[in-house]
Order: sequence, then structure tokens, then C-alpha cells
Amino acid sequence: MSHPSRKLWVLFAALAIALALPALAAAPAEGNGINEGTDCWQTQPGTQATLFLPLDACGPGSKPEHVTVALKGVPLSVADAKACGCQVDTKITYLDPHGNVLAEKTVHAVKQITTETTKVDTCVRRTKNAKFHGKGVAEKVDIQLVQLSLQSEKPLTCTYKAGPPKTFTICVTESGPQDTGTMTFTPTTLGRLAKGNAKLEQLHITYDVTFMAAGGSCAELPKGALFTLKNQKLTLKNGRRPGTFEQVSP
Repeated sequence: MSHPSRKLWVLFAALAIALALPALAAAPAEGNGINEGTDCWQTQPGTQATLFLPLDACGPGSKPEHVTVALKGVPLSVADAKACGCQVDTKITYLDPHGNVLAEKTVHAVKQITTETTKVDTCVRRTKNAKFHGKGVAEKVDIQLVQLSLQSEKPLTCTYKAGPPKTFTICVTESGPQDTGTMTFTPTTLGRLAKGNAKLEQLHITYDVTFMAAGGSCAELPKGALFTLKNQKLTLKNGRRPGTFEQVSP
């Protein structure tokens, strides 16, 4: 019986150009292989996307243009992170009868507050199990985007045929059904503890770009949305260095 696995990765570099994968540790598998499961990503500084803004994308009269936008991650809601199978952080706070925060639970604690948060902004599903067929033999795994939540680090400036430029905060989120991409796992050691390299071959993403007033927060969507570019396309590919994996077999 296979068990879905959960992992937190870090998303680096240009979305339209490269993806660097750090080390990851997978859940137990039957024999040597990689189980289906969820990969949870946290976007880091340096992530960019090159977008095409068609005529009127920023409102009536805006000019068509290509723009490169620096992006940062906007954490998913705790409910969405859990639905993806991603780990959430739990903090327990204890209060005394006067409402003061206690450093730890004591006899004076009369109230306990549990807070859940997450740093995950993107999750990807490995849709099939893959079995290793030998040391150094690459095995491909199908993957599919589940959730995406990014925001421009700085306001985007749009120009118009008439009138002054305007600035907007833009939000990038997943859009509808997603195409299937692939990852490649190449074991360098086999046995109870399999280790090796993990490389993102390609991840096809269909996404929406939502415009908000400059200074807005994408965490508040759909509140504050002005207009949206639907069903945009890009493909993620691995950076120059592959990531690594460890797979424990019972």
C-alpha cells in the first residue's frame, strides 16, 4: 500500500526561465521508488515572470506590452494548504486570568489559544508512483500544479494611449484545469535508503493575473480585484543544478 508524501520545497529564480530544487525527503515507499504525493513550495526573492499585457489589459486604452515582474509568495490559506496535504505551523499561546501571555503552560494558565499558519504559496501533485529500475537509471514522474499564490513585489506601471501611466499590484494564481508536467528522479544509491538527484523537466502552468490598486494585498482576493487576465501560460524548468532526494523504504 502506498502513502502520499508531503514535502516543502523552495521556489527560486525566474518562473519563465528556471527552477532550482533543494534537498527533499520523501515518505516511506514500498521497495525502491517515489510515491505519489504533494510537494509544497515556498517562493523566494529573485522569482520573476515575463508577461504579455494585451491591449486594454490595464483598463480601457492601455497599451499592449511585455513586462518582467518580480514576484513574491503569498501564503495560501491554512485550509488550502491542508487541502493540498501541506504541513502547517501550529503555535499555542497560554493566557493568565488577566489576559497576559505566559511563556509556558503553568497552573496560572486559564486560556489556551491555538494559531495555525503556513509559508507555503505553491503546491504541486505527483500523480503517479514511480519504481526505480537501477542505480543511475532516470525515472520520470507526472506532476500537476494544484495551487499558486504570488504577488508583484513592486507596483506594475501601465501606459495608456491617452492620459498618465497608472500603477497596480498584480496577483498570479492558478487558473482552471492544469496540464501535466514531469520530474525526473535518478537514484545514486538503492536499498532501504535510496538517494539521488531530482530534476524538474517541465511544469506547465495556466494562471490568472489579477490587477488591484497599487499597495493592495493579494491575500485579500477577491476583495479589491479590478480586472483579470485569464488563462495565461508559462512553463517552469529546472535550474542548472538538480535537487536531491532521500527515499526511505520499509
